[in-house]
Amino acid sequence: MEQLVPSELDDATHAEYRLLYDAAARNILFAKRQQWRVVEYFTLIALALVAIGIAVPFAPDVTRFVAGFLSFVGAASLGVVAMLQSWLGNEHATMAYLANDFSNLARRALRRKPKLSGDIHRYLMLLLMLLYIVVLDVVVVRLLLDIAR
Repeated sequence: MEQLVPSELDDATHAEYRLLYDAAARNILFAKRQQWRVVEYFTLIALALVAIGIAVPFAPDVTRFVAGFLSFVGAASLGVVAMLQSWLGNEHATMAYLANDFSNLARRALRRKPKLSGDIHRYLMLLLMLLYIVVLDVVVVRLLLDIAR
């Protein structure tokens, strides 16, 4: 078994590093939760517009406005999800930087999951979120336009 080589940081600096590392981990959880909320809220808006469009069919001009509004909200949702992903990447980089000065056993434990694997999983989830928003937007806009005919 590998011998423990403690961190060379003094106690105060080590405490700061742990505080920053924990803050970055909390920021990652918050940003990921916000990404999912954006997807959820976009879904609710789209479903609400479809339900209203079925219950009380829109006039053709109103339908075009509602479709444009939904597309605008979809584009904004794409931007917010991408922006949050950028923040996630920055927080992961912060954690990796801070971990370099932890003990050898802590670094080894943190490297159990390869960075490439984590990146692939993160960007696959991002791609699926973005694709979901685009597909839902296209389907709902077409549905609303068909209902108005």
